Amino acid sequence: MPIGNVREKVLYGIGKKRGSVHRYTIYRWIVGVVFTIAVALLPTLNLFRFDLWGGHHMVLGKEVDLQTAAKAFGYPFMAVNIGIVIASKFVGRYLCGFVCPHGALSRFAEYTRYFGKHAGHRFAGEAVIFVVCMLLGAVTFNFWVDWRVFTQGSLVAKLLSGGFLLGVAGGWYGLLRFLGLGFCRGWCPSGVYFAVLGPDSYNGIEFAHEENCTHCKACEKVCPVDLNPTEMSGGAHREGMGFYSDGLSNFALCLRCGDCVNACEGMTARFDTETPLRMGWLPEGARDSKPPLEDDDDEEAPTPAPATTEASADEERAAAEPAA
Repeated sequence: MPIGNVREKVLYGIGKKRGSVHRYTIYRWIVGVVFTIAVALLPTLNLFRFDLWGGHHMVLGKEVDLQTAAKAFGYPFMAVNIGIVIASKFVGRYLCGFVCPHGALSRFAEYTRYFGKHAGHRFAGEAVIFVVCMLLGAVTFNFWVDWRVFTQGSLVAKLLSGGFLLGVAGGWYGLLRFLGLGFCRGWCPSGVYFAVLGPDSYNGIEFAHEENCTHCKACEKVCPVDLNPTEMSGGAHREGMGFYSDGLSNFALCLRCGDCVNACEGMTARFDTETPLRMGWLPEGARDSKPPLEDDDDEEAPTPAPATTEASADEERAAAEPAA
């Protein structure tokens, strides 16, 4: 089970030795921050928002009824999901690896567990995670409810709104604190959706330079979905787990997070050779999503000759004698 202390220790040790943040982590945070700000600006600028308290639903700066707002939300949402399915078919689950805020925050939560040598630093890390969860709760709340409910709403409306805000923030914190990337590995419904619809891919992890591999297995230890990155193409499939059924291909399960490449680069940095693992467009020979055929060790036994009885032997001798 790579999720937990082993994974965290390997990644933290490699990061500490490298002395800088890996480029994939930087990409992940840039995408996550830009995406979150974009979502937060939609209701803030009245470009789009629901108001389940006052009924002042907004679309492009105009107040509309709930049905119109739902249509304005539903059609673009459907188009985005169709685009995600098409993209996942050709490039894999990069949405999981680089856009999903849960993945980025789960990795940050892992880092905080090894951030400092004493309780003060770990407490600071937990506090930062809690504040971020509150901010995400506020972004979600702002999308559905007008903040004026806390100044103009009834007591019941205030209590319900407060419960909604704290519930969303608490849900984020609980997922990060108790499941982390385990949620991605077995329980994310969106992940299952992407995996089922995109079993093959033209983009992903390739064992490009097998001759340079030290067989340290660091890539396996850090993989958040329990895959062997050196056997993505033609390798054995992982057993079903959580919402995921048996038989899904390695490319379907891979999050395209690049943690294995991060570990591989860190473990082979001292050698003046190409990194064994890479992430990107796959050559034709590295796209095999089928598992290897099972070897049949048992040789097919020869068909035994029928037993010869005494009666059948006499008949054979009589047939062999020339007719009188």
